[in-house]
Amino acid sequence: MFSLSELWRITGGQLILLFFAFVLMFADLYCFQKDTPEKRMNKMGWLAAVGILAALGHVVYREWNLTQVIFMGVFSMEKYTAFLVVTTLIAGLIATLIGIGYARNNQIIRAEYFTVSLFGLYGAVAMLQSIDLLMMFIALEIMSIAVYVLAGFLKKDQRSQEGALKYFLLGSFGSAFFLFGVVLLYGIAGSVNLSHIAKVIAAGPLDRPEVLVAMAMIMAGLFFKMALVPFHMWTPDVYEGSPSAVTGYMATVVKAVAFGAFVKVFFVIFTPLLAGSGEPLFQGVSRLSALSIYWKPVVWWIALLTMFFGNLIAVSQQNVKRMLAYSSIAHAGYMALGILADNGEGRMAILFYLLAYTFMNLGAFGVLYVIDGRERQAQDLEDYRGLAYVRPGLAFLMSLFLVSMAGLPPTVGFIAKFYLFAAIIKEGYFLLAALGILTSAIGAYYYLRVIYMLYMKDPAREVVPGNVNLATYLALIIAAISVLYLGILPSNVARLADVAQSTLSFVF
Repeated sequence: MFSLSELWRITGGQLILLFFAFVLMFADLYCFQKDTPEKRMNKMGWLAAVGILAALGHVVYREWNLTQVIFMGVFSMEKYTAFLVVTTLIAGLIATLIGIGYARNNQIIRAEYFTVSLFGLYGAVAMLQSIDLLMMFIALEIMSIAVYVLAGFLKKDQRSQEGALKYFLLGSFGSAFFLFGVVLLYGIAGSVNLSHIAKVIAAGPLDRPEVLVAMAMIMAGLFFKMALVPFHMWTPDVYEGSPSAVTGYMATVVKAVAFGAFVKVFFVIFTPLLAGSGEPLFQGVSRLSALSIYWKPVVWWIALLTMFFGNLIAVSQQNVKRMLAYSSIAHAGYMALGILADNGEGRMAILFYLLAYTFMNLGAFGVLYVIDGRERQAQDLEDYRGLAYVRPGLAFLMSLFLVSMAGLPPTVGFIAKFYLFAAIIKEGYFLLAALGILTSAIGAYYYLRVIYMLYMKDPAREVVPGNVNLATYLALIIAAISVLYLGILPSNVARLADVAQSTLSFVF
């Protein structure tokens, strides 16, 4: 039976985000009109941060221990979903704090920025909690439309408008592929519930063309959002053209949602994951293991191409922001290794990597926007020459985040890659692991090249970094401490991620 109290208990995080999004709209219209544009943006940003913190608190203290489905089988909450929602909200919080400083440095006076980002975050959380493919698609579109708007928020900047248009067009292709896959699965099973679809597919011939086409469509649609080769073509131009604060938001929130939703949809419908729940109703889905001969070779090659392509193209980039865009493609390839592993260690490694990637990537983009001052004023590699002698604090933070992305100890990037490679080695993918380690070495070159420019070269021209306000300081400190803490003492969070992935099959 439908119950408002149960709806609040399980989807309270979503409702809080939605409530604060409307509060921001009201406050901008009626409460902050007498303030200067700068003060209004500052207040809106902090109010958005409070809303995200409230949603985060609800998820951690009220939703973490749930294993339940609500609202006619549309939403669920279990530790797997809760871990991803927490990761997404942390990413949204840091991106919002960075956005406060970014808005001031770039003289953005439209407070809709924070309202739209909250709606996007609401769509992200709703998609992660969905176990109904139709609701998942609706939530995906809510998130995507918000990110399209944010990508083009610099209305007078041609690159920002170009990036937003490319993201809209290619993102629409990804959404269309996903929707076609959903329609095919509905035609096969007569339902859009994940567990019901798995049971129906397992009961019939597994090599039916419609099943294989639906699987390919679902994979292609979500691979677009995950920026895996060859579905990556939108990433460099969109990341470079978008405002730096929005680029960090896209690279973390969207990626976390895409990988989280992919694992939930793919492993429930097309693998025998549910058979491990012990429920008699799901014993028949053990037959789905036969589908691995169709999807594992595809993921093997996509992971390899993504790791090599992202790292090799990043080497040739002279624009640091574009370099980080190709770097994000490479990191998606590493996370794809966890999908290929098809075991608990692989799913745990994906969860841990997504959290680690959130801190190190948002930290890097946060420092980049501060060094940049105003958008596109200092993004070339030459602009970083000798910056350590002028702004040693910023140089140290950028070096820390880049070292982590390179996968060097004692940072979290090393531990995250270790978990992923350990998972695929356990499954016997020795060649892919060796090639992945080789691509990490390639990646270390272009990350360390930036550090070399910071500390070993004399300044080529005067670069005037932007002002760093309290919100930016707080965001960068949170990211830096997390990168070091999770690199030195990762066991507690890794244990939480392992417990989280193990609950995925028990919510249905």
